[in-house]
Amino acid sequence: MKEIVAIALNTFKEAIRNRILYFILVFAVILILLSGVLSELTYTDRGKIILSFGFTAINVFAAAIAVFVGVSLVYNELEKRTIYTIVSKPIGRWQFLLGKYFGLLLTVWVNIIIMTLVFLVMIHYYIGMAATDHGGWFTVVGKAIGRAAVTFVWWPAFKETAVIMPVILVTMLEMMMVTAFAVLFSSFSTPVLSMMFTVMLFVAGRLNEDITRFCVTLYDRALAAALEKHTSIDAQLSPAYHFADWAAHITPNLGAFHKVVEQAVFEQKVTLWPWSIAYGFLYTIAVLALAIMIFQRRNFK
Repeated sequence: MKEIVAIALNTFKEAIRNRILYFILVFAVILILLSGVLSELTYTDRGKIILSFGFTAINVFAAAIAVFVGVSLVYNELEKRTIYTIVSKPIGRWQFLLGKYFGLLLTVWVNIIIMTLVFLVMIHYYIGMAATDHGGWFTVVGKAIGRAAVTFVWWPAFKETAVIMPVILVTMLEMMMVTAFAVLFSSFSTPVLSMMFTVMLFVAGRLNEDITRFCVTLYDRALAAALEKHTSIDAQLSPAYHFADWAAHITPNLGAFHKVVEQAVFEQKVTLWPWSIAYGFLYTIAVLALAIMIFQRRNFK
């Protein structure tokens, strides 16, 4: 356990020195702050625009951090030839890989927390500006920072932001799965290919439920054709159905987590079933187990 913690902390220290990380974080913060400005350009509910834009920015940029930082985890060790020193010591390869994973996950979660605090300050700032007795600019900003800190510690402290922290926890759970895939692909592939694979899997995971509905549509059509022609349904199923069915079962169902965002924005409530949380943890464990199996068999000579 000490070896995993040491590698994780070292990975975290290396990650926070990565310039790409700061570019992504600064860009995310700018977009979150702009969400309030953009809400002024619409006649619809400003609160929904701010929430939707802010949640999307946090989710997308957290995934970007996991991808851009995570895909080069193992590759950098190979380039610097430090992997040979590490594997020659009494440290298991599984400990090395898990340490890298938890270090990257810590990096992603810390950045999510930073983006969330900025998001909360921005929301409370606009709430304060909307009040008739908001006072001066410094007063509004001070109150916004204080209310954001309270919200971060005690979620239901303010009605306007009661749904934010549960959504952030769901985002952390989703990024736990995405980070696992970044580590999996980095364990056997180059950074460019790992990046492509992780991004494609993230997109496919978001579209998982749409792919499932597409499978149902194709199956219904095949069933109707089979009944009309008095043949077996297997003869009517197209290759597109088999590919879509395979993709729906293999890719993670990230769309289930995205539904929580829609609930928070449009219904002002968050409902996440325990099986969804269990699904996220079990899927992550399965991906990490696969990554360890591949990494154990890899030849570094």
